[in-house]
Amino acid sequence: MLAFSDQPYKFFPPHPNRLLIRLAHWANHHFILPGPNHRISDLQLEGDARVRELADGGARLLFLPNHSTHSDPQIMSEVHRRLGVPSAFMAAYDVFLRSRRSAWCMQRTGSFSVDREGSDRKAMSTAIEVLQESGVLTIFPEGNVYFTNDLVTPFLDGASFIGIKAQKNLGESTPVYAVPVAMKITHTLDQRAAVLDRLAEAAEMAGTELDRNQPPLAELRRIGHLILRNHLSEHGFAVPAEDQPLEIAMEEAATAVIVSLESDLEITDSEKMTLIDRLRKIRSKIHQIRIKPECEVESATAAGWADRAILALRMLGYTGNYVSEHPSLDRFAETVEKLTEDLRSQAPKPYGKRRAIVRLCEPIDLRGNTGRSAVNELTENVEATVQAALDEINLSNASAGSRPF
Repeated sequence: MLAFSDQPYKFFPPHPNRLLIRLAHWANHHFILPGPNHRISDLQLEGDARVRELADGGARLLFLPNHSTHSDPQIMSEVHRRLGVPSAFMAAYDVFLRSRRSAWCMQRTGSFSVDREGSDRKAMSTAIEVLQESGVLTIFPEGNVYFTNDLVTPFLDGASFIGIKAQKNLGESTPVYAVPVAMKITHTLDQRAAVLDRLAEAAEMAGTELDRNQPPLAELRRIGHLILRNHLSEHGFAVPAEDQPLEIAMEEAATAVIVSLESDLEITDSEKMTLIDRLRKIRSKIHQIRIKPECEVESATAAGWADRAILALRMLGYTGNYVSEHPSLDRFAETVEKLTEDLRSQAPKPYGKRRAIVRLCEPIDLRGNTGRSAVNELTENVEATVQAALDEINLSNASAGSRPF
């Protein structure tokens, strides 16, 4: 979810148990991944030979995948099983707060928490220790699920810092490799009817009906525009004209919300930053306010700020002409999925059986990565590598999901 957690931060350390990790890999492979919450019926793994060679040689491996679906951790766990390496994930701390049982299981299978809205030094130091000692760590550099499987969102640089710092601590004799991972999830069967049914549900929640006699893309835009207008009106912002292109309306509306929040929070000198970076700064400040019991700001006021920040984040998640430039079943379906999640604040279940294509790109040797620019350069390199791999995978994807909607 893209929502805030205003519960006081509690760090959940990893307590890996080799037997439980093996059991979790087995259960994930046979039941969880193909089950109703994920419906991954097939996983194609590419580029694993080089990674196996490095793992067998004692190298440390930092897996850095894109993060476009809620099934990504389960997919990466299956990758770990096939490689014969343990699983270790850095995960948002609110995931651990949902259930004591799931938190216990996650910790015993190597996962630990991070406060993604703040500067979490404990999580960073733990990540470095895990990478140095267990030799395997997976971090999703995008930070959130954005439902744009064909287009990565700018990677955060925390993962690169962890890898470079671990390499510095270990020295040249023990190499650390960053492994860019491109994950493409595609539908194996024609799910257009199911997608339209879900779009009809979204339309009903927005106060309209889906016109099945109109082109689906036109209806998606109309319903999306209506939902945008409804949300902006509820929060007291100017409503865009009905004939304004949806992409422009989204960006202008998100900018207006961000500017208003910066004013309320007295944040200055951010005009040169990207909108998403400005919003990350806003979210961090709101989060720090909400988790302090002694905070002088009224809870209703802080909650209102949080709601507006989530609204801006969700608007920025609808990237440009993502669907219209290539209206495939996959792109149309994930956009409707995101729309439904934004309306319900609940992850919808997959439409039907899917196939995961996972490419382990050429590992990047972190020895020699020093200097002030090393972290930024590594982040940009990994992001570009993952995007290029996704583009290549899509060119050869012949599944039903690649066909025009």
